[in-house]
Amino acid sequence: MYDLLIVDDEKSVVDSLALTIPWEDYGIQTVHRAYSAKKALEIASKHAIDILITDIRMPEMDGLELIEQIRHFAKKILCIILSGHDEFEYAQKAIQYQAMNYLLKPVDISALIDTVVSAIRYIESEWKEISSFQRIQHTLHANMPLLRNQFLNDLLQNRRVHNHFLEERLTMLELPFKPNDSFMMMVVRLEEDFSGYDLRSLSLLEYAVTNIAEEVFQNLFSLWHCISEQGYLVFLINSNDPKAFELVDSYAVRLQNHVQKFLKGALSICLSQIRTFPNNLSELYQASVSSINRNVGENKSYFIIVDEKAADAEGHPLINLYEPPLLPSLLESGNWDEALDKINRILSIGDPTKEPSRDQQFTVLLYLSSSFAISFRSPKETVEELLGEEFDLLLRRKSHLSSQRIFLWAEKMINMLRAKATHHLEDAHQQIASKVRSYIQAHLAEGISLQTVADHVCLHPVYLSKVYKTVSGETIGDYLYRLRMERAAYLLLNTDLKIAEVSSQLGFLAPPHFIKIFKKNYGTTPHEYRSR
Repeated sequence: MYDLLIVDDEKSVVDSLALTIPWEDYGIQTVHRAYSAKKALEIASKHAIDILITDIRMPEMDGLELIEQIRHFAKKILCIILSGHDEFEYAQKAIQYQAMNYLLKPVDISALIDTVVSAIRYIESEWKEISSFQRIQHTLHANMPLLRNQFLNDLLQNRRVHNHFLEERLTMLELPFKPNDSFMMMVVRLEEDFSGYDLRSLSLLEYAVTNIAEEVFQNLFSLWHCISEQGYLVFLINSNDPKAFELVDSYAVRLQNHVQKFLKGALSICLSQIRTFPNNLSELYQASVSSINRNVGENKSYFIIVDEKAADAEGHPLINLYEPPLLPSLLESGNWDEALDKINRILSIGDPTKEPSRDQQFTVLLYLSSSFAISFRSPKETVEELLGEEFDLLLRRKSHLSSQRIFLWAEKMINMLRAKATHHLEDAHQQIASKVRSYIQAHLAEGISLQTVADHVCLHPVYLSKVYKTVSGETIGDYLYRLRMERAAYLLLNTDLKIAEVSSQLGFLAPPHFIKIFKKNYGTTPHEYRSR
């Protein structure tokens, strides 16, 4: 659906075109009205106008100047010019301004509608072109670094990708990796020397470090890197020459030296053993981070070989506990299934070999309880009441603790949050629908549009349309149409109002339009309906 703006210094012309033509039938969602060029510029700056119909002669600014001004911030707007003068000079300028058509007043309504329909078809064909394969390819290449960064982050966060889709993504992103390739992981932390930089400058430094790494490793190795959500630079390193892996540590030290020399700062680097892609990427990354945190100190540059056994000894649940996305964020955004999946992984449900110790289970229980307490935020119940008797039992009797018990309790809490959020949303949507119906009933005699209703309830028209249809099963336009027809039938049968008066009370600008709509709905004219 599209937005139309009609501009003319004659108010009657604007109102007539806006209110007597059933624009919705032709794909127009909202019709904006302006009685001056200044008002038109104001509307066009606030709304995404697709099509402009403008008079050419107006006091403060003519239609051609208006088009030129609007195209400064709405380059793709399509324009239709109206004129009371059949002058070649104006028509020639209209062509120069790439107007869709130049129509003479009084306006031929059929010609105007045909021009608007042609404009809509042109817009749709242009969007199809934008969505074409060539444009997608162009966009893909323009965003390639960001997409590569995000994909590696997904793998580091243990987001499962089927082998078939993995190979597709690797090929699409032109990455020099494929399943079962040998690789080494290098995790890098910028040390204290860089702590004085603000976030923008730090991003530039990270970009500089990755460029230096590419330069250092390019002769023998291929790199795929990302900045993890925890702020580490992560590089996957592979090579066509298996013997080249023996040189990775010397290249990593060279990277440290180059950063020290050119950027005046220190790096801590943790290098893994040779592994098979993409197995255990998340665990390897977490072990690398743990190794860095255990070994590095302030103002020092370290080179570390990852100690995976030491990381295992610390326990997987605590590593997974603080792995992004964090549980409070998932609950706040309503990602209930993902939250349950995270809790499942934290507690290693179904994998006895990774069963957390009792102390670790207790830590998890406290972490979950604080997350749930923040999410409930009920003024009527205490935190203890919200968390329930099961939590109190688990808290007091640690001997009852088990991963399965904690998970079942957490699942119950999440289902309560889910039900509460759903009920709140449904109630809010019902209130919005009620406001819409009340407004329409109170203003039926006025020129009601989706935009005026949306302004009344302070929502975007597109969002309002979706909410109303979800609640009521019909569109706002359907309700307005039905209400008008029901009210029309009542007034015809129960009052002595003239047909024109009934038309006016129902918000129709012209009686002929009302008669046409009424006959389409009831199969008879208003006069025949009343007589019968």
